[in-house]
Amino acid sequence: MKQNFKYYIKDRDITFKYAFGPTEETNKEFHSINEIILFLEGDAELIGENIHTKILHGTLIVIPKETYHQVIIKGDAQNYHRCTLHFPDMPEFVINSKNSTGKIFLAEYNSDFIFMFEKLIKISKRPTLNANVQLRALLSLILCEMSTKCTDNCNQNTQSELLLTVMGYINQNLSRNISVQTIARANNVSVSSLAHIFKKEMNISIYQYIIKKRLILAHRKICDGELASTVAVECGFNDYSGFYKQYKKIFNCSPSGKR
Repeated sequence: MKQNFKYYIKDRDITFKYAFGPTEETNKEFHSINEIILFLEGDAELIGENIHTKILHGTLIVIPKETYHQVIIKGDAQNYHRCTLHFPDMPEFVINSKNSTGKIFLAEYNSDFIFMFEKLIKISKRPTLNANVQLRALLSLILCEMSTKCTDNCNQNTQSELLLTVMGYINQNLSRNISVQTIARANNVSVSSLAHIFKKEMNISIYQYIIKKRLILAHRKICDGELASTVAVECGFNDYSGFYKQYKKIFNCSPSGKR
């Protein structure tokens, strides 16, 4: 398994990783699976559609699938110390009945989680024959705890009203022929100001954000069995060859291959 993580456990569609050092998530602002990050050490910020905040030691970050996110490492990348869990949809994964795409949740690392994560770290360092069984069991326990421990983020951590409105507009119009000009006009702001603010606050250009949102929507539709050529048009791509190249770059397979 080629990756920077020194310790990991994998069981089909569930993966636990434990590591220091740089992340492999460059240019992967969206996942088609759910993710939990336990931040243990370092200097970093979390950016999402509903949040922009400094990450504190012991913070659990819950990122539902298809949700835009970036962890920006501010200090020495070698000090970035974390655990991550990747997993598909599961019945235990319900957070205050508000688990929806676009919404990132935070929870403080407390005694209820200590045993479960320490156990996963121990297993990852010295895997046993039933490590995959233990992984699934501990993940279920973690999700059950998080269903009551995760809350909406404080007001001081949220994105600006302008960005929330702009992203809401984009999400509602992904299948339409929208541009930075139309978005700026709809929100009564200049094109240059919008482009600058968006890039500064989200660490991605508004153009790339739209493209990647469309690709993750297309990915979901293709996985549900829809034809790639139909999906491309439904998700705002007028040029199929361009859609094909960008899809393959993000998901490492062709649209028809994923279907």
